[in-house]
Amino acid sequence: MSISSSEILDSSKNYNPDEEEEIEEKKDNIIMNPVISKLGGYEFFRNVLKSPKKTVAPMVDHTFLAFRMLCRKYGADMVYTPMFHSKNFATCKTYRRDYWSTCPEDRPLVVQFCGNEPEWVVKAAKYIEDHCDAIDLNLGCPQQIARRGNYGSFLLDKPHIILPIVQELHKHIKVPIFCKIRLLPNLDDTIKLALQLQEAGCQLLTIHGRTKEQKGHNSGIANWKAIRTIREQLSIPVIANGSVVQYEDIDRCLEETGADGVMSAEGILANPSFFSGLKVPIYQVAREYIDFTEIYKTSIHVTRSHIFKMLKEKLDVYSDLRETMGATHTNDGFRDIITDLETREKNNLPPVKILTNKQKRELKQKENNDIDSLKKQKLDDNNNNENNNNNNNNNNNNNNNNNNNNINENNNNNNNNTEIKNEDEKEKVLINNSN
Repeated sequence: MSISSSEILDSSKNYNPDEEEEIEEKKDNIIMNPVISKLGGYEFFRNVLKSPKKTVAPMVDHTFLAFRMLCRKYGADMVYTPMFHSKNFATCKTYRRDYWSTCPEDRPLVVQFCGNEPEWVVKAAKYIEDHCDAIDLNLGCPQQIARRGNYGSFLLDKPHIILPIVQELHKHIKVPIFCKIRLLPNLDDTIKLALQLQEAGCQLLTIHGRTKEQKGHNSGIANWKAIRTIREQLSIPVIANGSVVQYEDIDRCLEETGADGVMSAEGILANPSFFSGLKVPIYQVAREYIDFTEIYKTSIHVTRSHIFKMLKEKLDVYSDLRETMGATHTNDGFRDIITDLETREKNNLPPVKILTNKQKRELKQKENNDIDSLKKQKLDDNNNNENNNNNNNNNNNNNNNNNNNNINENNNNNNNNTEIKNEDEKEKVLINNSN
């Protein structure tokens, strides 16, 4: 599905959550409502979603409306919202107003929630079931905030918590329920969980081919073979996630996993046009994103984060502009930075390297370590000198003692000689007297 900029500019007004406030009175007894009849599995995947091949992943603080619409322009078949906290979404009008928005062209759309209590996840989903195509339960977030909140991938080994959530969503929400998981350390355990989710009512499963321990610098390569093994055991559509970062990865992933579609996160953040397969200059894409943020209200810190991720490679070369971007708070300021970068690159201007905050901290730590080493060395030298002085004093004392001993020995010898001499004199006197 591709949407032109003109179509977007002519679109109707954005979704306003205030229009749905009458739903709030219906939330108290929803768990007791009768089961809702709806399409599911491949019937829904093919007839409603139109067999989406390329999906944009849910990304906290990133997949808001402006970015979703940019990705749709460049070939995304289905897009997820950021992960929303179900209890916050269900209980706080301000939270909904600040984080949730959509428009008629924003389809197919999957809204993702995290949570560990069926009541709150269902209540949250009730607010937006008429404005999306599916609800997704986050079972893949590996971050420490998910550990503290007891959600995401930290629920993968707790089926007694997650299965009732899926069951209640399936019963009481108008749209199908999806789940997004990571691999458990044991593949058989992952297969077992996937089958349980399918039985509980999950209509589409996204599998991230990494465990929750594989993140950040330790992420490694996604295990596509494991995804295939799980896929072969299921009867619902499967989307493969992980290590899809450029256009050539799409068909390779589909072939190796046997999945029905792929999902990308980091690759799309770096280049929102990559699903199109076109070689669109990243400067053009960045400018278009800023244009979208002016159509669909976007927080300036979200805009900055997206521009930085799109231009990261360029900013690594001209790192002085990274600091400029950090101090910029307007779209026009971001446009000026993009133009500056583009001009420098076209004119082959030499790189400008400025230390990042992390590098500054590391340098400061090294300086402190060097100072500490010098202080320790100086202290050790002082201690060594003091020890040497003490040793010298001890040696001098020993020498003085030896000298005194020698003097005493000489005195003794002199006394002995005197005694001998006196004895000789006495003997002589006696001899003379005898004579």
